This record gives sequence, structure tokens and C-alpha cells, in this order.
Amino acid sequence: MAIIPQETVQEILDATDIVELIQGYFPLKRAGTNYLAICPFHNEKSPSFNINPQRQIFHCFGCQAGGDAIKFMMLYDNLSFPEAAKKLAGQVGVVVREEVLDPKEEARQRGRSDILRLQKAAADWFHRLLFKSPAAQEARDYLKSRGLTMETSRTWKFGYAPTEQKPFIDWARDEGFSIAQLVEGGLAKWREENNPHKGAYSFFRHRLMFPVNNDFGEPIAFSGRVLSKDQGGGKYVNSPETVLFSKSKTFFGLDKSKRAILREKRAVICEGQLDLIAAYEAGIENIVAPLGTAFTPDHARILKRHTDEVVLCFDSDTAGLNAASKAFRILAPSGMLIRLALLPEGEDPDSLIRKQGIGALREILESAPEFFDFQIDRRGGQLNQGSLRERLNFARDLSADIALIEDKMMQDSLISRVTIRLGVGEDDIRKLVRDAIAAKSRTEKAQFKRDAVNLRRQSESSGRPERGGENRISEPVESDERTAPIEITNRSIRLLCRGILIDAEIRKEITEQPIPDFFRNLTETEVLAQVWQANFDPASPASVNAFVGQLGPAEQHCVNRLLSDESARITPELARDCLTALRKQSIQRQISVTKAQLGAPGLPENEVTLLSKVLLDLRELLNEC
Repeated sequence: MAIIPQETVQEILDATDIVELIQGYFPLKRAGTNYLAICPFHNEKSPSFNINPQRQIFHCFGCQAGGDAIKFMMLYDNLSFPEAAKKLAGQVGVVVREEVLDPKEEARQRGRSDILRLQKAAADWFHRLLFKSPAAQEARDYLKSRGLTMETSRTWKFGYAPTEQKPFIDWARDEGFSIAQLVEGGLAKWREENNPHKGAYSFFRHRLMFPVNNDFGEPIAFSGRVLSKDQGGGKYVNSPETVLFSKSKTFFGLDKSKRAILREKRAVICEGQLDLIAAYEAGIENIVAPLGTAFTPDHARILKRHTDEVVLCFDSDTAGLNAASKAFRILAPSGMLIRLALLPEGEDPDSLIRKQGIGALREILESAPEFFDFQIDRRGGQLNQGSLRERLNFARDLSADIALIEDKMMQDSLISRVTIRLGVGEDDIRKLVRDAIAAKSRTEKAQFKRDAVNLRRQSESSGRPERGGENRISEPVESDERTAPIEITNRSIRLLCRGILIDAEIRKEITEQPIPDFFRNLTETEVLAQVWQANFDPASPASVNAFVGQLGPAEQHCVNRLLSDESARITPELARDCLTALRKQSIQRQISVTKAQLGAPGLPENEVTLLSKVLLDLRELLNEC
């Protein structure tokens, strides 16, 4: 196992134009020498996502995400650092040369690679069983009953997990996979969680298997559907969370449908894997499905990266309507337009296509009303003649949803529509919306405080995170890998850091001498010392960015903010003045400490004499500065 050396990282970044790279994902707007966009990593109305072509970095002043081209691909495509670097290297034609990892990182990377290899091998084995094993006849019959051909099965690589677990365990051993690896990859479970000596059993048994792929089309997990009515467990069972797979951050089918979503500028969300496959094979390709879990903010962020409009295609029963309402509340704060396409009673996309053809489903999707229009049409008409209390109760429900919409003009439009349709006072609706916004704000603040307490406790118990590897530059604040940020409030230190980072003349003049001893008497000099001692070329943004990638997460965040601070102008003369100012601050700090020592009660006369002489010397040094 190996890592990508800093020299190769610099070569990749040298060959990349970050503006061209990001423009390939979403449009940018020129703003002077920089570019602006709506940040893809958090929900916002005004653009705060800034791309600096001179420094070849991006930085969001809202969520604080930032870094170089490799970091952007890590965050946007949910890739590890090696995956993002290699993907970018392939795009710009750089040959990746790797070096040996340290033992801990090597073990971690090897473990992740082994689990990925296990998922692919298991997908191949399940697939072969579906086509060749007599035990899989029930699975083949089921596919036939749903109108799915063997060609479709090959395209989506359907598989079959046998009822008996011995064939699977034997296959894994023959392939060189241990039982522990099967458990780590979510394909087996220990019989007793804390006692591996009791053995394990296969997680999927007698199920039709659907591989769940990452953005590269590689299987990272599975979803298994029951084949017998008397079978235990849920209708669909998904792989447990692993190092590769998180249900809350994954859509089934996105690896195939993302290009169509970008092309159509709309994503259709359905509830099941087979419904998605039936629609996709019939020509509706801009479609995805969650994996048996409620929508999460991560799902919303993933969709927002690809489109500004979502159509929820759910069942028309009570459960479907409730699911649609919950999905709306997660998706709405992202700023996407949410439509609701309800299917005829008793139908799902697959059955509707088989009975009435793809045109029937396409017509329902094309005519899907906005979520609020549906809500008002569905209940508003019934309540027009109802009591004022009933109408106000409904208005209260709608107001909670309106409060999720951050666009003020959209809010005003919705308030007017509710007022007219329900025959209630506009002031009443506006008050309900304000109350809902205030309640939402209180909830978010309380959650933020709980998160901060938990984060502090984790930091105290686990200590400082390790450096290097995949933690490059700054993560968005909602990342699971949040660390306490480093803030440099001392203006002289900030200016000196930035000067050394971006100006070759300043760097040469300042760092040709050793780090001054007086730094030890000052706070906030740790990052400055790292920048002072580092080996990089300020004239090469790629060289600077490659150096930043070697820092710990907190230092990366700090340096990235310094690089993005266009207001901090510095010249060689100002850099010298900053160094002098820091020396003065160090002496003044020593003077204060010495004065405090002199004021200690009961101090021996010889120590008083000694400290007085030290104080006099310090004042002379201060006058010489």
C-alpha cells in the first residue's frame, strides 16, 4: 500500500485549473478577479462560495469549506483523498507515483481496499448464482413476474443470496476473505456481538440482491428483497453501515442517473429499487431512490449538487403522503423546488408502467403540482366552508412548512395564496410563519449547543486528531470530522503568515533566519512557525496547496482563511514592521510578567535586585526596537 507524495500532488494541482474544474459541476459568476457561486455544501440564498484563480483555491465564507482542486472533488464527489487525486490526475494526464505509507495508515487503506474488493467479488458471486443455481429459480421466477428480463438483470447486476449460509462462507474462504472481513463489510454478523469465537452467519439469505454502487459504479453495499411471503425481516434489507457505505448519504441508482438529472434539471424520487429500475429501463432515467431510510440533510445536499427541482413520486395512501411531507421538510431548506406526483390508488411506478405504459407515468410526473399547491388543493377546498378554527389549524400546519422556505419572495407568495384560499387574515398567517421561524431557530440553537458539548467531550477524550492522509484543508462545518478552529487574532502574525505564503521576496527575506526565540513568549505563533519552516514556493499556488495538505485539519482551516483574505495586503517593508511589532509584544509580555513577580509578597532582597535588573534590561531592549 502507498500514498501519493507531495511532489505528485503538486504536479496534479499544477496541471489543473480550479475554475474550469468547478465550472464543470455548476455555473460560476465573475466577481472582479475571482468567481462566485451558491455554495454546494450548505444551504444559502446569496452566493458566498468564492474561487480564487490566482491562488487556485476555493473558500465558502458561509460554511467555511475550502481548499484546492483535490479537496473540492473530495467534498463534492464524496471521495477519499487518494481517490480524488487519482481521478483528477486521470483528467489532466498526470501519472500518479506513490510512496510507502506509515503502518497505521497502510493498514487503514488496505482494510478499505479489501472491503471494496469484497463487495465486488460478492456481487459477482451473487450474480452468477442468479443465472446458474437451481436454488435461485424462485428469484428468476419473481423477476419474470415483474417483467424484468435477464438482460436487465445483467445491466443492473442482480444477484441471489442462498438460503443456506455454508455456500457463502465457503466461497469467501476460498477467495481469501476472513469472517472478520465479511462482518466488517456488512455481509455477515457475529452470532454474539462481543464474542467472535461463537462464529458468524451470513447477513443476506434467500433474497434477490441489488448492488448499491458508488459514483464510480463500484458496489459498496447491497439491498436484498424477500422472495417468500413467510420470510422474516423487512421487505428490503440493506447492508449495515460500513467504512464504505452510509444509508443517509446514498441514493440507489445515482451512479446511472446523475447525468440524466443534470440534463433534465430535475430529479424524480421514488420509493423502491424495482420501481426505479422499471422507470429507468422504460426511459425515465433522471430517477433515484433512498435506501429504506428517511430523507436526511445529506440526501438534500447530494440532490442540490445535481438539480434545483425534485419530484416526489410516492404512493397516494396515507403512508405515502406522510413520507412526502417528511421528505419536503428535509428538502425545502435547500432551496429546491419540490413537486408532488401522486400515483393512482394501489399503483406504484412499476405496476403503472406495466398496465398503462410509460406515457401514463410520464404524464403524472410532468403535471406534478408544487407541494404547497397540492396541500392547498387537497385540504383547502374541504375547509373553505369549515369553521375558522379548522382553517387556522390547517394554516398553522402550512405556516410551519412556509417557514422552511428561505426565499423571502417565495414566502410572501405562499402567504398570499394561503390567505386567499383559506379566507383567513394575512396578518394571522404572517404571525404563524414568524412563530414557526422562531421555534425553528430555537431548536437549531439548542441542537448546536448539544453538538458543541458532544464535540468538546469527544475532543477531551480522544485528544488531537492525527495529521495527514485524507484530512486536507478545511471541511464544511457540518462535516462529521469537525475540529476546534484555530483563530489568529494578532494582526501582525496574520500579515506575516500571509506574506510568507504568497510572496517569494518576503519569504526569502524573513525565513532565511531561524525562527526567533521570542516566539515562545507569544500566543498564536504555532501556525506561523509551521509556515516559516515549511518548504514550498509562494510563486506556485500548487506548491502552497500541496504544503497546506500536509497540515492537520485545524491548521488547514486557518491557513486557508489567510489565503482567502484578499483585504490583507502586505509588502516586504510591512513584513519587517510586523516582525518588529511581534518582538515588542514579546518584550512587553516579559515586562508584565517581571512586574508581577516583583509584586509577590515576601520576596527575598536578592531576588528583588535580580528582577529589577531584568526589568531594566527589558525596558532598554524595548527602547531599542
